Amino acid sequence: MPGQKSPLSLIPIGFAVLVAIAIVSRLSTPLQASTPTGELPRHTRLGELLTQGDPLDPPPDQPSPLQGSAGGTRFYQPPLLEPPLGEIPINNGIRGKCPVDAEIPPEPLIALMPSSGVGLTPAGESTTFFIYLPSTSALSGEFVLQDETGIEQLYQMMVELTNTPGIMRFTVPLQELNLKSGEYYRWYFSILCDPSDRAADLFVSGWIQPMDVSPSLMADLENAATPLERAEIYGKNGFWYPNLELLADIQQSPTNFSPEAKIGWDELLSSEAVNLDSLVNQPFIECCEMENQLLLNP
Repeated sequence: MPGQKSPLSLIPIGFAVLVAIAIVSRLSTPLQASTPTGELPRHTRLGELLTQGDPLDPPPDQPSPLQGSAGGTRFYQPPLLEPPLGEIPINNGIRGKCPVDAEIPPEPLIALMPSSGVGLTPAGESTTFFIYLPSTSALSGEFVLQDETGIEQLYQMMVELTNTPGIMRFTVPLQELNLKSGEYYRWYFSILCDPSDRAADLFVSGWIQPMDVSPSLMADLENAATPLERAEIYGKNGFWYPNLELLADIQQSPTNFSPEAKIGWDELLSSEAVNLDSLVNQPFIECCEMENQLLLNP
């Protein structure tokens, strides 16, 4: 009708301006993917790392960053690794405690590994594993290495335990097993709570992935002036096991000791990629007598 105002003309000018600003802001903001509640994209499951690109190959003419994305630290740039077959690593006390330890305050058995469960190790070299061992009356532990499927058992080692809590280490001669570069291998460490009933075992498990060391990385390692520099080089190239071993060695060495190694150790275990800050001040313990080493696939 003549002289009748449209509905839009009744909207206050100031409110219209606010609506326009909100629309522009919405259009300039990237839309978030709609993911059902409780269902994560595959690349975020199992504690995988949210990084873009390959951390082993920094952009041309740029050095590797000292502070990595997705939980990286100066001493460890986590590579893009997922457990094979979509499996979840078993760690951090899922199985409770041994029945024989009813009178001992409960503490978890914990493997020192990335939260993804997968760690790189140089192909053709021995590898040192680190396990936090709680107080236990159990007398024996067992390390087993299998192929990715778990069908073929490649190596077995029995370990004599002592009732002393702390971080123990043991070295496995992987160079004798002819493991293939780039393939996954499953490992388990078990406490034999009742040797007559292996269903009562406490255990942790993860994967190792042997990888060839490139000529340029080998040259960097050879030119490193100190063990701490070697640890940093390994870590920035995603090699978990030699990095961890060197940081532990330096802390325990009377000649090469460096306070920076302890700082790096704490930073590494507390990082988002590892999430084991409860272990930063745990002592190292003398490991255990090795018994019945059995090379099943020489």
